[in-house]
Amino acid sequence: MREKKVVPFEREADFYFDLSFKYLQNGRLKTALRYIEKAVNIKPDDSYMQFNYAGLLAELGHIEHSSSVLLNIVNNLDPGYDECYFGLGCNFLQIQKIKKALEYFEKYLSLAPYGEFAEEAEHLVEMLTMIIDANNNLDDEELEKIYKIEEDAIKFMERRDYEKALKNLEEVVSKLPNAVPAKNNLSLTNYYLGKIDIAIAMAKEVLAYEQGNVHANCNLAIYYNKLGINSLLGRQIRIIKKLYPENEDYAYKIADTLGCLNRYKEAYDAYKRLLRINGENPKYVHLTAVAAFNCKKFKEAAALWERLQETDKENFLGDYYFNIAVETQEGIREFKYLPYLYQLPKEEVGRRIDIIYEFLSLREGEAKARLAGDEHIKDIIYFVISFDKIVLRKMVFNKIRKENIIELEEVIRKYILRPDIDKNIKIEAAFLLNKIGAKEPYYVLMDGEIKEITIEPDGLLEDEWKKEWEEVKNKTLKMMKSCYKTPYKKIVEDIWYDFIKSSYPEVPNIGKIEIWAAALEFAYCKFTCKEVTQRQLADKYKVSKSSISEKSRIIFSYIGSKCRERE
Repeated sequence: MREKKVVPFEREADFYFDLSFKYLQNGRLKTALRYIEKAVNIKPDDSYMQFNYAGLLAELGHIEHSSSVLLNIVNNLDPGYDECYFGLGCNFLQIQKIKKALEYFEKYLSLAPYGEFAEEAEHLVEMLTMIIDANNNLDDEELEKIYKIEEDAIKFMERRDYEKALKNLEEVVSKLPNAVPAKNNLSLTNYYLGKIDIAIAMAKEVLAYEQGNVHANCNLAIYYNKLGINSLLGRQIRIIKKLYPENEDYAYKIADTLGCLNRYKEAYDAYKRLLRINGENPKYVHLTAVAAFNCKKFKEAAALWERLQETDKENFLGDYYFNIAVETQEGIREFKYLPYLYQLPKEEVGRRIDIIYEFLSLREGEAKARLAGDEHIKDIIYFVISFDKIVLRKMVFNKIRKENIIELEEVIRKYILRPDIDKNIKIEAAFLLNKIGAKEPYYVLMDGEIKEITIEPDGLLEDEWKKEWEEVKNKTLKMMKSCYKTPYKKIVEDIWYDFIKSSYPEVPNIGKIEIWAAALEFAYCKFTCKEVTQRQLADKYKVSKSSISEKSRIIFSYIGSKCRERE
């Protein structure tokens, strides 16, 4: 019998490179990365492919990896590849290594004074030189520490921990006297702490350095309003109205400030200008509608909220406020000024939560009747489980599971397409759909892509169960064979599945199979009150006692409460 030879079919690097480029053009960056990695693995000495690989890595946020690829090109493959130096400059700028970025931009200009990126590099060199001068010529490492202190200060401000924010910001300003954003935040922090004179003095310091600074001018208006100094407030508002920044954040600051000061006409003009800068932002659409409403332009406000219904259906703001505008215009509702907040009023949120608590208290069968008779209840359920992702969402899920409420299938399917829901909650929701008998497949938004998932009969996501997880279970069952009188297979499997599902998607990496298998047997013994020591299992599986202890702690950290319940 003649032996058949199997000739492996392998693609060339250019094939994968071209395929990567096609996916890149379609915006599928992760898929493009997968194929370009195949290309560079086949042709590791191709500097052009490596350069494009580095660019894609940077695009996906893998800055350090991108820089290491670029450095490999200039150090080992092609020292004259000038565009690599520009790429390195951009990478270091991205991670705020200012001096390092400047070094590489200058290197690029020395090699390619008339290159493709020369004009941009010259502009960046000029800008970075100014920044370094403003930063007292501090080294990148020192600046990084200062930026971290400033980031922490902003977090303290968000948590209203103003004393800690003050300490951090004072340290930043002492080391970087011309750090305008830090000075503005320090001014605000002093204001929140009741030190309004210091706040005003700091805002004026910023304006002495940068007369048209939007934040300092707006902050001063807030301070004068608080003090009731109308003459200075009026002058400050006139200054603000003359500022016409193209920057979206600055335009928003002006509109927000005028709204806070109840300057309705000025706020309306400012929000209209903001909407012209970015008409796609649903928050701006809503706030402009509020400004129009507060100026009694009810028809315009209603039209904007109608537009919001199409652009941001998830928050239900458009429906709610559209009705207010129409009812106010028709005299059904008394006119009251609306706050400039991108959220439903607290009383409306409370009303919806009360409806959900009432729904949860319904007996089995009554809930389904309520769903059939009230067309709005599903929208309210969807809103509340999106609003409160922990307590109420769990209560609603439990009721759906317990009473097999298939009528809410559409709500859950819609819920797992939301971008702001954690992956593990979406997977829990997919299991819920499976439990109530909703037909597969289930479409879930994960990692920016809508993915189709199905659930296997044993309750595990298809294509999610990894080979090494199965190996741990099989190893444990093999080692336990003939050692235990009572049936153990189902309990071991349940413990392991519980652990995987509880820790998913952050399941710990499985290194040595034997260690996890020993830890799994130890967990079984704890659950079933069997006498065993970690030393005995260490000898049995030929691993260290400390490694079993470590993995056992990890398992119990996820399912330990169930162990305690059994004990």
